[in-house]
Amino acid sequence: MILEVTIHNVESLLKLGEIKIALVYPITKESHFKLLHDIKIILSDKRELIIPAGFTFNGSSSPRGIWWLFPSYGDFAFAATLHDYLYGIKFLRSQVGTYIAQKYADDEMLIWSNIINRKNRLKLIDNYLRYKAVRWFGKKQYLD
Repeated sequence: MILEVTIHNVESLLKLGEIKIALVYPITKESHFKLLHDIKIILSDKRELIIPAGFTFNGSSSPRGIWWLFPSYGDFAFAATLHDYLYGIKFLRSQVGTYIAQKYADDEMLIWSNIINRKNRLKLIDNYLRYKAVRWFGKKQYLD
């Protein structure tokens, strides 16, 4: 059975521990975490995709020196998982081009972050700063 995740149920699934992510050893630049089961995601515009079990990702790609301020894992981890997967498969790139596809992935990250990580104003600012960082610095990663 594949777990179906939507913007309406993601908070409760995370609270119940239904979305299972594990640390990967050894931690490398490309992978810190691994998804332990398939998840079907209904994106904000109703498109569907499945992230397969075993998908490895690095969470938030902040430089190690600023992990104290922007750690690679936290309340936003699910949004980072989705974002890394969209980047990894170059979601929509062949249909809409690189710029729009990358922006779509970045926008989805912000939408899901704001659903999951909205406890207070500082969390919303954190979401926005992470969004701006992927908009500014994500192109190189997206093109790799």
